Amino acid sequence: MQHALADESGRLVIELHRALSEIDTARWHAGAADAARLKLRAIEVKVAHLTSLTWPEKTAALRAKLADAGAALAERLPGEDITAANARARWIAFRKSMTPSYEALQTTLRQLEIHVPSLRPTNHRRSFFHVLSAVSCIGILWAVPEPAWAIAIAIPFLIWAWTMEIGRRCSERWNDIIMKWFAPVAHPHEYRRVNSATWYLTAIFALSLTQAPLPCAVGLAVLGVGDPVAGFIGRRWGRLRLLHGRTLEGTLAFFGSATLAGVATAYAFLPTIGLGAAVAVATAGALVGALAELFSLRVDDNLSIPLSASGAAALAAWAVGVL
Repeated sequence: MQHALADESGRLVIELHRALSEIDTARWHAGAADAARLKLRAIEVKVAHLTSLTWPEKTAALRAKLADAGAALAERLPGEDITAANARARWIAFRKSMTPSYEALQTTLRQLEIHVPSLRPTNHRRSFFHVLSAVSCIGILWAVPEPAWAIAIAIPFLIWAWTMEIGRRCSERWNDIIMKWFAPVAHPHEYRRVNSATWYLTAIFALSLTQAPLPCAVGLAVLGVGDPVAGFIGRRWGRLRLLHGRTLEGTLAFFGSATLAGVATAYAFLPTIGLGAAVAVATAGALVGALAELFSLRVDDNLSIPLSASGAAALAAWAVGVL
């Protein structure tokens, strides 16, 4: 009974994730309000039914969070009386108000070993920061006279990042300050979890230890370009759902853009590589990176994508004789 209720809650939270993901600045259109209201009211009914059942004591916390989310839906769901002029703003504000309830459910489910995707609203500043970070790291890797220099450069950033994380765990006030600083580029779920930037810097340090500039740079290019492009395309035009909130359109956009970025990066690091070898290295990195982005749920994709993409690029580079 305990597992059945928890599993059903997980499926219902995923349904809520899909409904809230549709309420996004990148996807909003004239008929979105009616469709969103219909879906969310249906979810509200399901939540009411599920929480009315008898729950074991071990899952009482999940039931309470689910009931809170249901109450928030009932209280905050925009009515049919709002005008078309302010409908978009009202619905976006509604989604933002539901984020804490959703994140609380996600955290509680994770404690029961049930993993659901995080809410990730469109954030163009974060996407720009993503690309800029990758370009900067690739530029440093290209400019250093010896690969070992990258280790020395990465270590201070790694120490700084994890010091910030430890400080956030030790002090609620410090966590508030840090998240206020990073609010323009942070996702809501990062408030209580390790920041994606920390995982990114951890990946960079791990890659620097390999002292293999070409595959490392390709892996960084795959993440830096593929991830934001996938997010943009998936949120705006994604219709065919795959796993963990990802869409087929977003995944294909990831693969295509990451391949192009990988080819350009391969030529920058090895001008004599040849088109066939460059495409092989870039395609391997982009394909594995896209799969990592699709399947990453328990592991932050800012860690899994560059490591897996660089590994695949290294194997491809070895296979074609450029490593």
